[in-house]
Amino acid sequence: MLMIAGMFLSLSILSGCKKDSNSDNKEGYSNIKDDSTTRIITTIPRIALTKLKSPTKVNLYLSVTDQNGNAFKDFNQYNFTIKQVCVGSTDTTVVGGLSFGKLNTVGKRIITPLVLDYSGSMEDYAQNMQNAVANYISLKEADDFIELIKFSDYSQVVQPFATDTAVLLNSLRRIWPGEWQMTAFYDAVGQGLIDADSMVNHNFESYMPAVIAFTDGNDNQSYYYDNASVISKSLDTQIPIYTLGFGDVYTGTLQGIADQTGGRYYFAPNILDLKNLYARISGQLKNLYQVSWTFNNPSCSQVKIIVEASYTCKNGTFKSTTVKSFVPFKK
Repeated sequence: MLMIAGMFLSLSILSGCKKDSNSDNKEGYSNIKDDSTTRIITTIPRIALTKLKSPTKVNLYLSVTDQNGNAFKDFNQYNFTIKQVCVGSTDTTVVGGLSFGKLNTVGKRIITPLVLDYSGSMEDYAQNMQNAVANYISLKEADDFIELIKFSDYSQVVQPFATDTAVLLNSLRRIWPGEWQMTAFYDAVGQGLIDADSMVNHNFESYMPAVIAFTDGNDNQSYYYDNASVISKSLDTQIPIYTLGFGDVYTGTLQGIADQTGGRYYFAPNILDLKNLYARISGQLKNLYQVSWTFNNPSCSQVKIIVEASYTCKNGTFKSTTVKSFVPFKK
């Protein structure tokens, strides 16, 4: 049985850099010819627990990119140090007995509800948003599932999950009667989380899910969710939220949602950024590292995982730390 762990905190931190070298085969991947990287960013989009009988196996999925969001594909286990601490304790231990690998070929498919803001504040930016979504759909791979959710003062699934590009584009371009009203942003994202979670738990466990929200981040109409509860729902389902900002953006809101759920925030000011959207996001979701180990502490009700990543290139050694907590034994 696959149990999705509840997760409570996600934080990415950039450290400084220094010169370093790799001298043996137990050191992390490096590339001294790489002169374009000036930063690395690590996130944990998903933690899953596998519990057949006993013990519990932790499956941690890691995303590591450069400053532009391009995924690193050649890291090895020595690029990472993974620590765990039982929340409430001060004892931090380095996790041993790790199984490390890339997300397998079967898993390189994604489920992405696209949440589209058609409220009044987005009227001047709706065409850019729609063009970005059309480009995302057109570039998707054949087995990727996409759902379209439009919202203003209410949210509506205008196209349930589908793989057919023509069907998705027709649904995107169809006039929606709810345009240019108030903003139920959180309710729409919550709907996307529910729908993606349902898909993953019904025969699509090998897919990597993520909600992608296109919005300015304002909300003045949601009834079922607020900022805290939509983040909590994301952490409970282990589905990250990517946020794409348009117009007069509530940057703190969108950045906070992405940071706390294992997603990313992007501001989309020009058409070049929008055209690169699918390649960037799918590249991250389809180039994850899977780290697994056995968890044997039944008395621990919440575990904090600390992942420290390091990469050496021509510009020096760059480091990034991401932290996430999960509940190992759900009632």
